[in-house]
Amino acid sequence: MPPESPTGNSQWVDPFIGCDPADLPDPSGIAATWWCAKPPIGNTHPGATLPFGMVSACAYSGAYVTGYGKYAVSLSGDTPETLFDEHAALGIAHFQQSGTGRIRMYYNYFLTTPLVGDGLTGIGNPQLIVDEFAKPGFYSGRFADSAVSFEVTCTKRTVLHRYSFPDNCRGKIAIDFTSGGLLIEGMESYPEKAKARPIDLQTYGGRVFLEGIPFYFTVKCLTKVRDSGFWEDGKIITEEGGKFKASKASRKEKLPFGIWFEALNKGDPIEVRISFSLHDKHRPNEALELGCAQTFEQTTISAADRWDSILGKIDVKGGTDEMRTVFYTALYHATIKPADFMDENPFAPGDGPFFFDLSTLWDLYKTQLPLVMTLWPELGRDFVTFLIEVARREGAFPISYLMDNAPERFAKQATGLCHMILTDANMRGIDGEWNTVLELLWKTSLSGTGRGGKFSEFAKHHVVQPLSHTLDLAFANWCIAQLAKTLGDQVIYDRSIPLAYHWRNAFDDTTGLLREDSDYYEGENWNYSFRFIHDMVGRINLAGGETRFVELLDLFFGFAEPNPGQTVHRFEGLNNEPDMEAPYAYLFAGRHDRTAEVVRNVMKYQFTTGRGGLPGNDDSGGLSSWYVWSAVGLFPVTGLPIMLIGSPIFDKATLHLLGGDFTVIAENQGPDNFYVQSAELNGQQLDRCYLKISEFAAEATLKLTMGPQPSEWATATRPPSFLT
Repeated sequence: MPPESPTGNSQWVDPFIGCDPADLPDPSGIAATWWCAKPPIGNTHPGATLPFGMVSACAYSGAYVTGYGKYAVSLSGDTPETLFDEHAALGIAHFQQSGTGRIRMYYNYFLTTPLVGDGLTGIGNPQLIVDEFAKPGFYSGRFADSAVSFEVTCTKRTVLHRYSFPDNCRGKIAIDFTSGGLLIEGMESYPEKAKARPIDLQTYGGRVFLEGIPFYFTVKCLTKVRDSGFWEDGKIITEEGGKFKASKASRKEKLPFGIWFEALNKGDPIEVRISFSLHDKHRPNEALELGCAQTFEQTTISAADRWDSILGKIDVKGGTDEMRTVFYTALYHATIKPADFMDENPFAPGDGPFFFDLSTLWDLYKTQLPLVMTLWPELGRDFVTFLIEVARREGAFPISYLMDNAPERFAKQATGLCHMILTDANMRGIDGEWNTVLELLWKTSLSGTGRGGKFSEFAKHHVVQPLSHTLDLAFANWCIAQLAKTLGDQVIYDRSIPLAYHWRNAFDDTTGLLREDSDYYEGENWNYSFRFIHDMVGRINLAGGETRFVELLDLFFGFAEPNPGQTVHRFEGLNNEPDMEAPYAYLFAGRHDRTAEVVRNVMKYQFTTGRGGLPGNDDSGGLSSWYVWSAVGLFPVTGLPIMLIGSPIFDKATLHLLGGDFTVIAENQGPDNFYVQSAELNGQQLDRCYLKISEFAAEATLKLTMGPQPSEWATATRPPSFLT
């Protein structure tokens, strides 16, 4: 049965938002001119997980991209085609991505299937899924063909399953230790080796290596069983089993194998718990023993309480129920990843912070990680420690990090991101071994292991391809310089700061845009041309001044039409990340009114309730984090000590920071009243559209008075530039 409705902010969350192709309001005005670079689907899933959870569980069909649903691979802006005719599943799988696109790693391990026939009849056959229900930390439904109902919830290292069977059959559960990936060619996952052993009739333990990662596990059936054992290739085996090792020839011809449990009596439910560790064979047993002190219902309540604690970091007042559902679901999606594998580093002997599912940092560094650093500085501290460990072990900072130890997989997207992330963390007051961080940034950039990479190429030639990487590296060098300045390292500062000026080499000063002679990833030169950099005054001057810069932005967002023969690549409408900060670029030219118009149109037309409520891949919460920031009326600038002021949609939003509350009050705001008329910070007039990072602090109040027409507010001031 579904759990009782939560009373905290998790009551507003709908985990099904983003699971289906976009079903959004028909856009009008400028919003009608925006385009979709990626498939218009959130690629989310409704499965059970905890905030930044290590484990998750969801119905598994083998469809793209989380293993949930019925959609095929789609890499264009077209609506995805269906892979399956109906919404069906083979069972419940574990470890899911959240909102990503094509990343090659799709997990979905330890497929658990309820069966009602003779032997293992039905294993591997999809069944229609109906009566789905989901709330944070809990997911349930029913396999229509077999009339078996399922419920799943979780703790940090354990997933709890409960299955209810028809009265006329003795149910079984089969768990596949070799499952993984998607049921799409080229997207499967294959175990390298596995072994399992019975501990008693109701308990099995073992280890499986998947994509180079060891998964230690213990499976325990809490309900009494009539029998249990091993199976292979869909058949129960009576001889000793439980071992598997793939040869190079057989790696992609795996014989599925696992364990099964049979209920004691007809109609008996089966409750099974699976605990995991990537680090220690004893931890799954310890987690099970700890978890068995709680019932399934108590665990569900504990999961909801944990989510209420996380979602309670921001309280909003005003708005409609629909707006609160969109907002808190966005905050929910923003806090699923990265997955916190504390003390579970599979590559090092000791305990300590470790994270997976940074796919990719390119999607997270602008919005999601600043949100984490702001609301959960203790998690930010752990993240800094994690990046130090990776850099020491790998000789480089990661661009992504999935459960297969390939941190350079997404090198085409961006580079130098950890330089920006770590500088941002330091700027926000996150605790860390900052001298060690600076040493590693320098070693992996311009000395030591960094001598042969992109940083070295940029230092020699002052430009690299793709040209978006030139912007990355100029900004990354600026970030190194700022950290060096903070820590008093004059040598590193003097070597880095000159390179920060070479962002100009990516631009065509005749057009004011990035040069066209580049292969831009998931966009065109227009989509990258309005990125925030550390020299916005210089950037605007290169475009020909503020008037010309605003003209370019107006073309980009659809306020103006191109001249005959002029090619304009329009804003991606938050369907993608390269230009997600661009609506706020107007602020650097004194046009807060334009920012308000674009931001409000994005929130109005690109986010809504229902399964089709997202405009594109949520990308591990990067997209949802944009909404969270914008809805409360703020926007971070990663690596720069400022917070931009936007157009809040709630009457009041309170961010509960470590030392107290930061509150945004929007008097007289509404669907038609989205222009700021005046502002006060702690009762003092504020005639600028940004806060210094020192002002964005606990026990502060930003009061905005809103109106239906643009005003003169903040037209005479500009956010600071840090070079020109």
